[in-house]
Amino acid sequence: MKAKALLTTILTLSFSIVHAQEELNSALVFETYEWDFGQINEADGVVQHTFRFVNISKDPIQIDNVSTSCGCTTVLYSTQPVAGGEYGELTVAFDPSRTEGRVLREVEVFTKDRRNYASLMITADVNPIPMGLEQIYPHLLAGTVKTNAKRCNFGYITQGDKVTRIVRVANVGDKTAKLSVVTTGNRYGMSVECPEIVTSQDVASIHITYDIPKGKNYFGMARDTIWVVADGIKSEEPIVVNAIRVEKFKESDNKPVIRIEPAYVEFGVKAPGKVYKKTIVIGNTGNADLIFRNVEPMEGTAISIETGQVIKPGKELKVTVAITNSTIPNNATLGSINLTTNDPTRPFRELRLQVDTK
Repeated sequence: MKAKALLTTILTLSFSIVHAQEELNSALVFETYEWDFGQINEADGVVQHTFRFVNISKDPIQIDNVSTSCGCTTVLYSTQPVAGGEYGELTVAFDPSRTEGRVLREVEVFTKDRRNYASLMITADVNPIPMGLEQIYPHLLAGTVKTNAKRCNFGYITQGDKVTRIVRVANVGDKTAKLSVVTTGNRYGMSVECPEIVTSQDVASIHITYDIPKGKNYFGMARDTIWVVADGIKSEEPIVVNAIRVEKFKESDNKPVIRIEPAYVEFGVKAPGKVYKKTIVIGNTGNADLIFRNVEPMEGTAISIETGQVIKPGKELKVTVAITNSTIPNNATLGSINLTTNDPTRPFRELRLQVDTK
């Protein structure tokens, strides 16, 4: 908080120095260049302040343009010329929606001939709208149980590692809910710990763990699903869990580097319901053997390399990729092929394919 207050003080002092220079150089002089709304509540909506200025020159001044540092700030002003010695005003409105804490917004004012310029600042301390469980946990699972995330992405997990992630669920009802889970099984080394109950207006944690053993050919994308059961009601949609299993890399000067050209393969517009093929190049620009630990074509795609295949340093392969086009006219068919290698920089690559039907 002290650092935040210090930053605000520095900004305000810098702003005041700029204003002093503006007063000397511009005929557009404001009574004040700063306005602090103080403590305001997000729930109360828009606040506004009117800045008054005087034209200290002999010639009329016309405000031509006003710009703000944020879309939450708008300005109402007249484009009618203000004669020399006369006063004008503009009103700055600030919408505190989706803001919190100390905010600073700048308003820049330009005259028609661009000879006169002014910079105004508004500040406020915004008290956010208190959020209940319904807002914090927007996704309904089952019964009165909701969650804030329907996906759980682990990222890379190296062989021999055990990693746990947490998905939180909330009971927004007025009674205790009994909890259990149904999973796709321990296909990829995933296990789930779920509390037996979650009390009314409370939050519980579901622990999801991947334990990837050493010495086995467990590489590539792991996909699991978890259905939450609340009071005997199974969620209509699951929590989707993903992880990418890679080997544990050692620091070394010798390493492979995969190169794919192109990584996005477009087949153009083709007749529906047929298989189309293209040739791409996959090379190794590193100084160690490139080993394909896992080759996984998604449904409707194919590739001519296999798990275990090796590309020597400095070499490349011409590889055939294929995709089956949709039978629906004027439709785009998308496909992907996942490649997991021993390239320590990018061990997982996704080849993307697209073909459009006539």
